[in-house]
Amino acid sequence: MAINGNLKTMPFPDLLQWIAMSKKTGTLVIKGQGVTKKILFRDGTVSAVTSDSPREHLGYYLVGWGYLTEDELQELLDRQRDVRVMLGELLVQLGRMSREDVTRLVKIKTEQTIFDLMLWEEGEFFFLDETQPRRDFQELNIAVDHFIFEGARQADERRRIATLIPDANHVPRVARKLNEAKLPPVAQAVLREIDGTKSITDLALRCRLPEFEILNFVYQGLRTRVFELLPPRAETAPTPGFATSSWRDLLREAENNLSLGDLLEAYRSVRALRERHSDVLEARRAGDGVQVEIESELAKQGYPASAVPELALTLADVTRLKCGPDEAFVLSRINGIYTMAQVLSQLPGDKLYSQLIIYSLIQRGVVKLRESQAVVTYRPK
Repeated sequence: MAINGNLKTMPFPDLLQWIAMSKKTGTLVIKGQGVTKKILFRDGTVSAVTSDSPREHLGYYLVGWGYLTEDELQELLDRQRDVRVMLGELLVQLGRMSREDVTRLVKIKTEQTIFDLMLWEEGEFFFLDETQPRRDFQELNIAVDHFIFEGARQADERRRIATLIPDANHVPRVARKLNEAKLPPVAQAVLREIDGTKSITDLALRCRLPEFEILNFVYQGLRTRVFELLPPRAETAPTPGFATSSWRDLLREAENNLSLGDLLEAYRSVRALRERHSDVLEARRAGDGVQVEIESELAKQGYPASAVPELALTLADVTRLKCGPDEAFVLSRINGIYTMAQVLSQLPGDKLYSQLIIYSLIQRGVVKLRESQAVVTYRPK
């Protein structure tokens, strides 16, 4: 049974604590403003994370921190798909990075993805019990307490920092000299990079540090008037790891969602792949292959056409859900009377897409199924 709710009524730290105390194994899905994050748990500890934010991908750090070029990343991602090993493991096997460096990078990516959630005041969540990914992730198995305590500290600091630094796109500049010798080596390295042209985000990448550490350093400098803050640059630089985006990125997104059991998002990625790259035969064939896997996974759920879908939440709770137009339309056809087959017959367009929406609503605990007790005939008007 899926546990679902909103961070407005169950704050993220409380949600983490509940999962830890219950020693849950499964996937926590959190959907915010244009960003979806998934946290994988094993026996109540954080195993891995995924996010559709470009700055929370491993490739962002690999390219941004100078381990790989954009072209090298794309080549490795293509190779990873063929050999079916984790990207970090592939880098170790090829001698491009040490295992220690890969583990550190994955841990930082995981921490930044989760610490950011400490600042979310709203977001729909649902927990999928016992779901495990269909492909390997580098498992970290970090205790939830680490994220709760350190995340709460960083969240408090970030709120204070925001009073002087609106966002990390702003550019710090040295306003007066200071005695560098009194600074620790890391701070000295950051100071040498502050030249009035690099943003806080740029400095974090250049110094291979989490962005929070640069924000805190600049904030202290602003308070003591050692630094001054310039507005963001007019031009926007490409996001590291995404500068050479191609149809393969959409394919990997579809495969990643499929591996985590998010069949609806996997299919949406496949549809986007077909729409944007309809002239690329290889892209269309790859998309067809993923669709076959999606259909196979959906068939394994064994939802009979005679089952009756009905709301598992109160109508008031349903109206508060963040649903797109397609989900809302499907929900409007679910009345606890019509069978799955009858509901699907009322929905126009792509039947597989409609089935996946219903499956997603069942996953989220919004809709449940019961056996049909009567035959209801639906006649389209």
